[in-house]
Amino acid sequence: MPPHASPSDIPTPQTAFKASSYASDGKTHILLAATGSVASIKIPLILSALSKYSNTSVRLVFTTSSLLFLPPLTELLKIPNVDGIHLDHHEWPRGLSSNPANAKETIPSDISEQEGQETSIWAKIGDPILHIELRRWADILMIAPLSANSLAKVVGGFSDNLLLSVVRAWDTNRPIAVAPAMNTLMWDHPVTKTQVRVLEEEWKWFRVLRPVEKMLACGDSGSGAMKEWSAIVAWVVEEMKLKLGEEEGVENV
Repeated sequence: MPPHASPSDIPTPQTAFKASSYASDGKTHILLAATGSVASIKIPLILSALSKYSNTSVRLVFTTSSLLFLPPLTELLKIPNVDGIHLDHHEWPRGLSSNPANAKETIPSDISEQEGQETSIWAKIGDPILHIELRRWADILMIAPLSANSLAKVVGGFSDNLLLSVVRAWDTNRPIAVAPAMNTLMWDHPVTKTQVRVLEEEWKWFRVLRPVEKMLACGDSGSGAMKEWSAIVAWVVEEMKLKLGEEEGVENV
């Protein structure tokens, strides 16, 4: 099995991310996120396709469970237009985690005690808050894939990781697009139908890119597979009016 991503791939930055630093860069800001579904393996393909578009900046938010399905994150940073990757521990020190597995970890002193120096982890009133800065930065949030668990949390208003905090604090004048991916019986479950109806009919800033029918990773066949990655890219391109770089001519995805 090839190596997969790890939270340690991207250490906590020593400089806080500020949306205002990019407000005048003239680029379309795409915040692309993945949750714990095997369809996360499509993220490199989505990024490679988006790399063809000029004046586009992509930042990534990954839940911890999605990392199992992703290559080492330093590889993703090599793809053109990818300007940053943001993980849970960039907002919350692991020493503050409620997960017993992290209980022995502590907040690094160089993060919490350097007087007068900003860091990416909030320490005092007035410091940038990562999920708020990402919301301010983004013109669109695309969650592909959106797992059954994360779908339930989004509709329930949970905000117990970085991605869900961005969703909960979102400016509803900007779009959030989600591409659900789950087992067929999970997709067909009545509770899923209720949750999707909320996104499609009540929360008008959401766009649901419904899954397709195919053979799933678990061996079952039916609905629930994430919409084809190329179709997701095509949707983003049309929605955000992205322009190909001159060297790409007039070809589309």
